[in-house]
Formats: sequence, C-alpha cells, structure tokens
Amino acid sequence: MTKVHVLPHTHWDREWYFTQQDSEVLSAYNFTKVIETLENEDAYSCYHLDGQSAIVEDYLRVLPHMRERMAKLVSDKRLFIGPWYTQTDSFNVAGESIIRNLKYGMHIADQLGHSMKVGYLPDTFGHNAQMPTLFNGAGIDNTIFWRGIDFDSQVTHSNFNWTSPGGDTIVACNLVHGYGAAKNIVAEPDHLDKKIFPMIEKIKQLSGLDEVLIPSGGDQVNIDPELPKTLAAATERTEQDDVYVISSMESYIDYLRTRQDGFENYQGEFKTPRYARIHKTIGSVRYDIKKLNFDIEQFLLKKLEVVVAIAKAQGITVHTELVDIAWKKILESHAHDSMGGCNSDATNTDIMHRLKQAQELVHGLYNLIVKEIASQVCTDSDILVFNNRIKPFSGLVDVVVFSKHRCVAIKDDDSTLNSEVVSCEELDGGMVIEVTKDGEKEVPVPPYYRITLKVQALDLPALGYKTFSVVAAQSSKQAQAVNASTIENDNYKLALNNGQLTLTDKNTGRTIDNLLHFENVADDGDSYDFSPLKNDKPLLSDSFELLDCVHGEYLQTLRVRSTIAVPSSLDQRLAGEQDARTEQIVTLTLQQGSHNLKVDIEIDNSVCDHRVRALVNTDVTTQTSIATQPFALMERPVANNPDTSHGEWRKNYRECPVDIETTEGAVAIAEPGKAVVINGAGLKEFQILEGQHANSPSNTIALTLFKSVGVLGKNNLHWRPGRASGINNTVVHTPDAQLQQRLQFSFALSLTEEASHKTIRTLEAEYLTTPFSYQYQSLNSFENRLERFQVRFDKRDITSQFSLLSVKEDLEISSISHSLNDSNTLQLRLYNAGFEPVEIDLAQFSQFENVAIVNYCEQVQEQAEAVVRPNNTLDISLKVKGGK
Repeated sequence: MTKVHVLPHTHWDREWYFTQQDSEVLSAYNFTKVIETLENEDAYSCYHLDGQSAIVEDYLRVLPHMRERMAKLVSDKRLFIGPWYTQTDSFNVAGESIIRNLKYGMHIADQLGHSMKVGYLPDTFGHNAQMPTLFNGAGIDNTIFWRGIDFDSQVTHSNFNWTSPGGDTIVACNLVHGYGAAKNIVAEPDHLDKKIFPMIEKIKQLSGLDEVLIPSGGDQVNIDPELPKTLAAATERTEQDDVYVISSMESYIDYLRTRQDGFENYQGEFKTPRYARIHKTIGSVRYDIKKLNFDIEQFLLKKLEVVVAIAKAQGITVHTELVDIAWKKILESHAHDSMGGCNSDATNTDIMHRLKQAQELVHGLYNLIVKEIASQVCTDSDILVFNNRIKPFSGLVDVVVFSKHRCVAIKDDDSTLNSEVVSCEELDGGMVIEVTKDGEKEVPVPPYYRITLKVQALDLPALGYKTFSVVAAQSSKQAQAVNASTIENDNYKLALNNGQLTLTDKNTGRTIDNLLHFENVADDGDSYDFSPLKNDKPLLSDSFELLDCVHGEYLQTLRVRSTIAVPSSLDQRLAGEQDARTEQIVTLTLQQGSHNLKVDIEIDNSVCDHRVRALVNTDVTTQTSIATQPFALMERPVANNPDTSHGEWRKNYRECPVDIETTEGAVAIAEPGKAVVINGAGLKEFQILEGQHANSPSNTIALTLFKSVGVLGKNNLHWRPGRASGINNTVVHTPDAQLQQRLQFSFALSLTEEASHKTIRTLEAEYLTTPFSYQYQSLNSFENRLERFQVRFDKRDITSQFSLLSVKEDLEISSISHSLNDSNTLQLRLYNAGFEPVEIDLAQFSQFENVAIVNYCEQVQEQAEAVVRPNNTLDISLKVKGGK
C-alpha cells in the first residue's frame, strides 16, 4: 500500500504569449474561486498558488477586500503562497537577484500569515548547482523541481540529497511527470486505469518509498471542486490498495526528511534535456531585455545600495521603499519565460517598460542621495569619489567634470592628483529666464565644458567616499589620436597587423594571433532554441580595418571595424545569396595597471533569423570549460555537439544535448601554467570550440552576442524534434525578437597563469566593481535627470571623508542592502572565493550598535559561527547607531 500525496495547484505564468494584464483578469476570477472553495469545502484541505507571491500582490491590488479572507487561509496553511516572488530563471539572472526573489517572496507571504518553506521550481529551464546554498541561505532545506534531471547519469531515484559547491545539502524531490501530471484528473475508470495509475507506478519505481507525490494542476487552471470525490474514487478503484489524499508540499517534505538519511547524494547542476526540454540556447534570445536587466542589477548592487548604506549610516533619511519597488519590477521580469525571452512581442514590450521604470527609479534615487551627501561636504564644483569595495582602493577612477575652464586639475587638499583627459566637449550654456520689473528677460549663459578624466586616486576609504576639489589649470594632460595600430599598458600589447589582432602578454611572452573574429550563421529556430539550418556554413569576418587609435599615459584605445557579407533572411540563405552586410565596430581598451583587455562591440542589426558570435582565439587546449555561478564555479566537459550530425541523441533526449552553456558572467579555460579568462557584461551564453585554426589544437571561446528570430515556437527543429515549444497549435509571430536595432556588447579578456575562483573574481571586480564619482555643480542640470529640481536638504554634520566599514579578511562582497524589517539596519553579504574556510572577526564592526549573523531573510542565526566556507556566504546584520 502506498500513500499518494496529490498536490492541488495552479501553475501561474504571470506573462508569456499573453500579457500580465491578461493574467490579472484571469486571476481575479480563478483565485477568488480558490478562496471560496477552500472556505466552503472542508474536504479540500489545501491548495497551492504556484510558489510565488507576486501573483498574490497582483490579485490583492485588483481585489483588496479579499485580503483578510486570503490571509486566514494562508495562516491556517490551507492556501500556500511563497517562497518566491516570481518563478525565477536560475541561469540568466544574478545570484543576488535569486536571493532577493526569495527574500521579497517570503516577506510578502509571511505578512499574510505563512510562507511555504519549499523550494518549489516546477518549470524553470534547468537549475544551477548552487541552488542548495541559495535555498539554505533563506532557511529552506529542500526543493521540489521538474526539468533537467537524468536518472541514468545523475541519480537513480526521484528523491535524493542535493549538495552544492558551497557545501549545503538539501532534500530534493523530482516531479517525474512534471507539474501537470494529474491535471484535470477525473473519476472515470478509463482515465484512472490508463493514465493515472500507470504514472503512479512509474513514480513508485523511481521513488522506492511508501509515500509518493503527484501534482494535480496545470497552466492557469482553476480549482477543481470535485477533486476530493475523485481521489476517493481512485482510492476505491486501485488494485494496489493505494490511498489518494489531498496533501501539501510541506507535508510531503516532512515525510521525506524522515527518510533522508537513506537517500543517495548528488552534486552538480540539473541541465540535461533527457525527459523535458530545458532550452540550452535560450541565453541569447531577446538580448535587449537581458542586457538592460544586467545593467540595472549592476547599478543596484554596485552603486545605489552602496550609497544608500553610506547615507543611512550618517543619519540621512532614505526612502528605501523606492529600492524595493525597483527590485520588484526587475524580479517581475525574472520568471523563466520572461527573462528567457520566450514571450510575445506585447509581453516583451511590458518587460522592457518595467525594466526601464526600474532603471529610472534607481538612477533618480541615486541622484538625490549623492547630491544630499555632496551638499553637506562639497563646495561648488567639488567631486565625491565613492569606493564600492570592502577594502581601501588606490588606482585610476573615471571622473566627469563640468567646468567653465577647458583645463582643470583635481586636488586632494593641497596635493594635485595625476590625471588625464579622455574627452573634452564644449557645451552651449543656452539661456536662463530672469523675472524683472519689466517682465521676463532672457539672459545668455556662457558655454562650458564636459570633461571626462582618468584620475589617479589614492587611499579611497573602504565602502565610503572622499571629497576632492576641481580647480582651473594652465594645461591638462590629454590622450591623443595617433597614427598607429598598436596599444599597450604595463601588462599587454595589442597590435593590428595585416588585418589581424595579436595580443601579447608583456610579462610572460604569451602571444595569441588572430585574437578575435565574428561568426554569422542562420538561425532556423524560435524564441526558445537556436536551430542550425541544414547545409548552412558559418560566415566569418576575415580581417579588421583600422578606424582610429588613441594613446595616453593611462588609457589607450584601438577602434577597428570588420564586415561580413551575409544573407538578409532565411530565404536568401536558402537561395545562396549574400545581399546584406553586417558591420562590427570594436573598441579595444588597455588601461594602465589593468589585467583586463576591454572589448566593446557595436552592431547595427538589419538581418533576420541569424546568430552572431564573437570568436576569441586562445593558446589553451582543454576538455573542460569553467563558468561562474552564484558564489562558485561550474566546470563542464567540452563536447562540441555530441552526435548532432547523426542524430543518435534523438533516442534519449528531448532536445540536442549541445555543449552551448550558460554563465552568470565569466568564462574561462585553463591548462597547467596558463589560462584565458573572459568576464562579460550581460553576455550569458558560450561554447568552447576545438581546433578552429589550422595546425593548432587550441580552443576558441565562442561568445554568443545575440540570436534573432521571428516566431515564438516552431515545429520540428533540427536540434529539437516534434512539437513547437510553448503554445504549439498556432504560430505567434515575434518581429521584435529579430532585434532590428543597434546593439552593444562588452566583455573583458585576461591572460592568467590559472583560472581559480579567486583569480576570476578578482578580474571580475576589476572590470565591474569600479569606484564612481559625482560632482556638486550648477553648470549642468541634465547629466542626472533630477539635478534640475530643487530639493531642500537638512544640514547635517557629515565628514568630507567616510568609510562605512572595512573587511580585513580575504573575502568578496556580494551586497550591502537595507533591511526590510528595520530602517536602521543594514545587511552585509560576503562570500568566499578561496579554497579554505575564513573566520571573520566581528569586532571589526564595533562602530555599529548591534552586529548579528543572519540568514538571507534577516533571521538571526543564534548558533552560527562567524566562518565563511569556500563557495559560500555569510550575512551580517549591522544596526546603525542613531541612523534613520
């Protein structure tokens, strides 16, 4: 006899081929029916609203009078909501975003009475290997999921222990037949005998337990009031003496914990398309939303939250509710369909609108905060330079200055800092209106200059700022255009010779010829998957032409162009025509002292149904790729499309198990004594190619820049046979997904001796975690959008130099954020990229009123040690003395 836990639920996509507005209309009816059914039917013990709280917020915004009734059911654990805000994508968003998704989701659910303590991910397109650490950090010791598992190569049973690289273990339950297994279950004998009972036997076989789980629900389905009677009929009919009961995910997890000691163990990701599609190439579709999302994540984490913390520590009132709104707007776009980009054009327009709203919010709030700080410590034209690292910083800083003088100098008290002008633009001062006794009078304003500088700053305080003055100078050192095709710094030399780029490491002598070129191929796929066109051959850029070269003491740039003759559409490719051209403008930058070669690419895309990749040549030969995941690295085998030519994979997989992989940001390959590391700015998809150049076994790193397609789903793709993904009974055209626009891509390349986690994160910080500046001035009111509006700031006693905190241990900062529960408290999240545990001395935070170790959801961990394990995190709650 087996107890069958039947989980009534609805799987609720907030948006997909339909819009969020469609979803809200439907939920107003469906969720009300759920509440009414639970209130009126005692036999209906519980129901699940898909493990996400955003849809609850949507519902209560439409029907606020239902809040009390819903909260009663949530508190009584009859209606389960949370722990997510939205059903996250686990590969195409930052690890911090996954954490905030859980934090906001659980906070909202707890306010209604209870957050489900189950890491429920029923439809996400694969699961990164660090999910046990992310769940554990939020106080969740389990997961229930569907896609990405292989019972031959990973685990043999559907219930097992899953361990992360961070060393956390949770109990895991796989939904063998997906979240819609018992959708629309009825008491008809034929339905039970031919569908339900065989599925249960399969689940029993893979589970090996005397209690099993099967979900009863599906996409946007309403509650079935007949389910209790149906399950009674199933119990009566089964020949196995099984008992079918309405149950909750929490109840089933409680049962699994009693059996956990006997489970097998697994460490790694779940990204195998064995039984379900996981859309391995979705990382490059609708690059527009992925890049904008990346930019906002970076601004929130590296700038806004840093200045919020600094301001609050000095008694400045910050309306952090605006930060919450911004986070929620981007999290609404992090659901697997939304951030994956497999949506309609109408939905993508909504996503872009939300992201742009979030971007405006964070930039506006940042503007006011830094202006208020500056108003206390700066005189006109002074600049504040902020350091967003947890250790003091000395090095080059980008500074933008507005001045009446063409030549300026930056002074630290009486010392003049070394600086170099990168650009200088004269701006028209325009007119101002003065009101006189005779009426309005237009008064011309003299022209002024916008000057971008590289400034050599010394000893910037950790997580703090320092004030500098801007003064007129007799002359300024300036980078100059030169008649050359070579740039260099103290680490590298890059030369354009005969149309090819050659990179040399000046310290080791390593040289890489033909460093970069571009690949253009047809994309016969859809918004879910890239699909090669039969007999299509890659079209490659063959050379670069020099556009300009600039040399300075601190910065040198080389700008080049490549072109490729390509077909403008699939029809032209099939006809063998090359009736269009793609143009790639590449700016390569070397900064003094940097270990990164910066690569910025612009492409004005006018071609349809194609994929563009940047191919980076290396001098490394390996069979393993390295990529970042939240707080850890992921190593994967280099396979180069196993069996793609003969189609043998079709016997065992739902889509081709191609080795096109996803990264949180960095990609690396290594062999003993040398490595190549690439840190991307919003690029998520890569592949390691073998032996691309004649007489060279070295690998090439292929970074997918973007793919453009015109349909949501398509039948019978070469790498994905059978039905179209998503809605498969109609064609949803998506012309906006062709990305007919100017696109920008950026990454940094480094040659290193090895590719350890510490090395990769150090290079990542050099590229992305850079100090930033703000000038207190009255010449220009449009550089920052809110600059021209008058805001009266209270006078405060603030020092011209400030450090919030400094961490002496060898750790990395993930974030410093505000508390959702206490306006005077900050939450510092640190992680360990080393090989050994690191003990933190909490006494170094004595400037705070209270210091405690907490989890991601700010719950105090009384028994926790102040130790950060490798590939793991530690959260420290810091109560500000006298803060607001």
